Amino acid sequence: MTIVDVADSFTESLDAIEAFMFVQDEGSAARRSDQLEGEIVELVARLENYPKFGRRADFYAVTSAASQAWLRQVEQLAAQAQLLEFRESVLSAHLILYACSDSRVVLLSIRHEREAKYGPDAV
Repeated sequence: MTIVDVADSFTESLDAIEAFMFVQDEGSAARRSDQLEGEIVELVARLENYPKFGRRADFYAVTSAASQAWLRQVEQLAAQAQLLEFRESVLSAHLILYACSDSRVVLLSIRHEREAKYGPDAV
């Protein structure tokens, strides 16, 4: 079974999404947050058995200096952990970026499907 870890950058991205849900519609934020977290739990269970489940990640939208710096940092962390393959998985309305090998997965970031890219200045 594959080990699935969560990077700090993933937690920060998820926190930002959940904060936005609250600002967007306070009445439905808790329900939508619970739904998203349930989808993440299901994905983790799937990745434990099939670490290369998602599609290969495409970083074509990484153009700003801040996003390029973020990507370099993520690539360095993944290389140190010997996770050289980047993949993403599609949930109902979000995409999850992860690095993987045959025995380990690290969730790196999450973004809404309407966001153009991953990283600190994703819009």
